Amino acid sequence: MHIFVKNLPPSLSIGRWLIAAIIVALMLSPPITNLAEFLLILTIVLSPQLRQHLSSSWKQPIVIGALAFYATITIGVLYSGSDYINGLDILSSWRKILLLPLAVALFNDKRAKFNLLMVFITAACFFCFLSYLGIINHTYFPLREHALGITVRNHATQGMMFAVAAFASATLAMDIKNLSARFRLVMAILSLLLIINIAFISNGRSGYIALIICGIALVLGQIISSNRIAIKPIRVGIIFIALVVASLALAPQSRQRITQAIDEAVRYEQASEVTSMGIRVYFWKNTLEMIKEKPLLGYGAGTFESVYREHVSKKSGIAATITSDPHNQFLNIATEYGLFGLLVFCTFLASSLRQRASAPYRMLGLGVLSAWMGTSLANSHFSTFSEGVFIYIWLGAMLANERILKSNTENN
Repeated sequence: MHIFVKNLPPSLSIGRWLIAAIIVALMLSPPITNLAEFLLILTIVLSPQLRQHLSSSWKQPIVIGALAFYATITIGVLYSGSDYINGLDILSSWRKILLLPLAVALFNDKRAKFNLLMVFITAACFFCFLSYLGIINHTYFPLREHALGITVRNHATQGMMFAVAAFASATLAMDIKNLSARFRLVMAILSLLLIINIAFISNGRSGYIALIICGIALVLGQIISSNRIAIKPIRVGIIFIALVVASLALAPQSRQRITQAIDEAVRYEQASEVTSMGIRVYFWKNTLEMIKEKPLLGYGAGTFESVYREHVSKKSGIAATITSDPHNQFLNIATEYGLFGLLVFCTFLASSLRQRASAPYRMLGLGVLSAWMGTSLANSHFSTFSEGVFIYIWLGAMLANERILKSNTENN
């Protein structure tokens, strides 16, 4: 497994390794992640070749969309009334978006993309095996003392990372043309182990949603990439979805978490205390009321908590609960940057459809993006640290336009 490729500048190989390091570090520690990010930026600054790759990546639709949204955030800081320090904090927290063009610039060929997949799958499976060992021996992973079987930063992040790894493993298991039968069998087994872990151990509902959406993407991707209804890949994809649904249905923990979420959302008005999903319904209703008051440009970057606090001060009971996040990425953006900002964000997401990445990487990019969009209806996974950094790197690496970048490499 080599990310270093012959006849390429050493700085390009180093940059790819640092991207891989960020992906792995996300499962462990923010400080390690930030260190790898700093080294990546330093490498690009010091390398003329990487700077040239980066300048070429700006022509791609998804990079244009990402930069347009970051510009919208910057403008939102200007009219939010935030002081200088707070404004810099907001821009710094959203700097994760700028990792997307860096990933696009670095992953300029199929081999590099494949190797990044293998690094990610290997890391995810390592933590998955540690999770199983913890359950068997009833031991807790260091720094996760209160969560048996949780070896990644938290249960929600673990579920989503494992879901992506299961999706990627299943995708490789279906690649009959390029991969050996033994390798594909290993990938299929790893995918199954990851699915079981999500259903029985990683109790994050976001992981369940991401896994189901990725399963659907697996089937649709095979149909679209083959330009015909091929029975075998569809059958394998359906088996994948069936395993996901069966695991979630059979596992007492996942079944209880899903039914609890539905019950809390439906009966939120009858609840006498705050519940995980019930309170979200109140957040959404209150946030929609706020958006109606200032729909076009919103209240400005970083203003959600203060505006929400003022808005619910006139209410009582559970509906008056304070929050800094409406637990819906799209409502959060609409509140702070208005419907204009939401339009820019959605245009950025839609720009991924215009990327000309090869199979199966285009499917992997779009499938995971769809999963993040689904989970972000009840969370803010495009702006949280681990999930946010991951999705921007993943989109950049998987959806990079190989044709443009390949010609750029050859010219160097």
